[in-house]
Amino acid sequence: MTLIDHKKGILILILIFELIGCTSIGANATYDIGTTSVNYNPSYNTYDVKLNNHIIGGAIGSMNISSVKAGPQTVTWKDAKTGELHSAKNQVIISREQLKGMRYLTAHLYPDDTVEITTSNNWPTPTDKGLKWREKIKNNGAK
Repeated sequence: MTLIDHKKGILILILIFELIGCTSIGANATYDIGTTSVNYNPSYNTYDVKLNNHIIGGAIGSMNISSVKAGPQTVTWKDAKTGELHSAKNQVIISREQLKGMRYLTAHLYPDDTVEITTSNNWPTPTDKGLKWREKIKNNGAK
């Protein structure tokens, strides 16, 4: 095989990866993943749940396909009744390891406006923290 044949082979591989949307290579890897959110605050419904200013779904059980990059994230959402904008009070960071090979990303929105991100290959489920919030609210009422 000559040098030209090697270059053609590499070019063909690059084109194949681009055509199938393989963008999870390199330092700025982007992962296409099913995204949704879970709101644990019973005092309002959420809408416009966004990860880095892109709607990720979650209102009334919706799901979206989003391109997500590893690293620090900005998570915001609105109260469906008032339009009040909420944002994560904690720093949200998603690692490549969390995204690699996963099918779903869920933003868990807690009543104290903190956010937890989980990924999975199965349908998203509530987190332990979310279940504790639900139990606390059930016992003490929504606040």
